[in-house]
Amino acid sequence: MKKILNLIAGGLSVLAVSSCGQALMDYAVDAETPIVESYLQEGTNHLTVKVYSMEAYLKNEYKVSKPVAGLDVNVNDRTLTETSPGTYFVDWGNDTVRQNQTYELRFAYNGQTIQASATVPPPVEGLHVEPESLELTASGYFWDSADTTEVVVSWDDPDHGYYQVYIESPQTTDVPSLGLFGRRMMQPFRGNTYKTTAREFRSAGTHWIYVYRVNTDYADLYERISSSDLANPVSSIQNAFGIFTASSMARTQLWAYE
Repeated sequence: MKKILNLIAGGLSVLAVSSCGQALMDYAVDAETPIVESYLQEGTNHLTVKVYSMEAYLKNEYKVSKPVAGLDVNVNDRTLTETSPGTYFVDWGNDTVRQNQTYELRFAYNGQTIQASATVPPPVEGLHVEPESLELTASGYFWDSADTTEVVVSWDDPDHGYYQVYIESPQTTDVPSLGLFGRRMMQPFRGNTYKTTAREFRSAGTHWIYVYRVNTDYADLYERISSSDLANPVSSIQNAFGIFTASSMARTQLWAYE
């Protein structure tokens, strides 16, 4: 899940606060409000929580974001270990992050209690791609980019959740200088179908298709950061900005051959 979150993580590091921006929270916004970044993924046995200060522009004053060290961070009453300044980690050993389980984050900062909760969604079921294989045809140095054969990824969606599709393709050996190493991440959306075309699969080998089921807070924050609207940050964390959320993942594959 780490690769899929680069956009979110980058957007969290810069939050512009101005008098014309109205925060979508029930408490005052100031430069002392911490930023939290943490993602639970179903099936894993560890968790990292990052806490850092806001990078803010307040009138003529500029404040650079820094890690917040020395906190007593707890998740479900388990104290996390600070592995580097502002980075807190827990390893649950043989236990794993379980679907439908709720995790509670809590720590104290500047006299306030920072807290949030996240419930792990179940992985998607019935994941399928049609067709399951594609024959690539070459045109000069390129695979045929005009192939409009429809590729449909579908899954069950019994309760109208949010999903994010991520496609990872093998490295092409034909024109390596073009960097056609495919990692494509799509905006979270509601629905049970993602449609694309064969021209998105232009290298031979196994293309892995991941479908993440994500929570509403992740989808909302992704949309806000993608729109570059950082003057009105959203957060489901009490007394902090950022995100403490959970996801699950299922994957299938499409084989492309010459």
